[in-house]
Amino acid sequence: MKNRNSFYGKWIIFASLVITIFTMAIINNTTAFYMTPICEELGFSTAGFSGVYSMSAVGAAAGAILAGITIKKIPVKLMMVIGALGTGLSFMGIAVASKLWQFYILLLCADLFMALITNVPLTTMINNWYIDKRGMMTGLVFAGAGLGSIILSPLSEYMIQAAGWHATAAVSGIVILVTALPVCLFIFKNAPSDINQEPFRYAEGSEEALAAAAKSKTDADEEDSANADEGVPKSIAVKSSAFVLLVLGLICMGMVCSGVMVHIPNFLYELNMNAGFVISILSVGMLIGTFANGVMIDKLGIVKGLFVTTAFFVLGMLCLLFTTADRGFLAYVMALLVGVSVCISTVGPPMLTSTIFGMRDYASLYGLIYALFLVGCVLGPVICGAVYEINKSYNLVWIIYMFIGLGMFLFPSMAVKAGKSLRKKVREQGL
Repeated sequence: MKNRNSFYGKWIIFASLVITIFTMAIINNTTAFYMTPICEELGFSTAGFSGVYSMSAVGAAAGAILAGITIKKIPVKLMMVIGALGTGLSFMGIAVASKLWQFYILLLCADLFMALITNVPLTTMINNWYIDKRGMMTGLVFAGAGLGSIILSPLSEYMIQAAGWHATAAVSGIVILVTALPVCLFIFKNAPSDINQEPFRYAEGSEEALAAAAKSKTDADEEDSANADEGVPKSIAVKSSAFVLLVLGLICMGMVCSGVMVHIPNFLYELNMNAGFVISILSVGMLIGTFANGVMIDKLGIVKGLFVTTAFFVLGMLCLLFTTADRGFLAYVMALLVGVSVCISTVGPPMLTSTIFGMRDYASLYGLIYALFLVGCVLGPVICGAVYEINKSYNLVWIIYMFIGLGMFLFPSMAVKAGKSLRKKVREQGL
């Protein structure tokens, strides 16, 4: 970069953080606080209202696919303005909803529209604006959701108790509009070429540039993934073994990041332990790990980074397996290990997609891949619950999840190798 002070990429990161700290944190982490007061006031069953969260997952999956298709058809700014308006207004609609089906539709729409301003467009712009520090910037941006949750989750809970869920939903929707709309309208730009700039690279001859060059010679998994015109067309990618292997790996990753997280508190309650304190440690681990995983992937490469993350997760499951009321300290060790490992689900999918298939059709591919990743997120808690109900013990759950964790590493590693061969074939045949 000739003039780093004028590099516009830093504003892309700032605007992305505004989206993740407020919009993502509100939609992903505060909606659970509404269940009890809504059910008590409107007479819904817990089971009936729980379906709202399944509809949210459906909305997120549909929105990711839609974002991947739309981002190449209309300006990213227009897509994100529509997304910001839809997300804020949908969440505000909760304040006046009174029928169960209305909550289903509103939460589905909120997650669908949020997808138009979060994962697909944000990672696409980060990949366009940063060639070096790509993992670090991705980790930094999505760490914002954890930071926002630390602040907004207790604040939302307090507001619901003090002012009621109607007022809290209305205020939360307004916060989304006030924070997301300005950055979508005035800051986001899809690529450096839009304003005659170039993507961020380390200064030529610097220690960082020499280290990155040395790594690129030994890390075939990142070969050619930086060039915006290089990569595999979507029509070829979705029929490849690399795509199948990546999807299997990301389903495992989705199961890992959602399954045990839901059931850890119940396991700790069975041991009469303070689950809240353990989960607080886990949350801090996730906040730190989201950023640290991005840095680690930049330094070590995606495959080695996944290996370290998987090792931490498997060790965390071992800690849970041997945790008893007399060995409660293992739960705190587990919280740190699992916290820094499960957050790979924020950095891993976009980095793997760009590494394996390149940037040519990144947005549309990632939209589809992220939707399939969410399938794992839905399956994870169900599998945990089913195994627990059959055995009346969590021991087998933790053992099974060790193997699922290994799948989170093995399948993507094979996908990276298959992707290298596929990109070479595409280049040689001029496809």
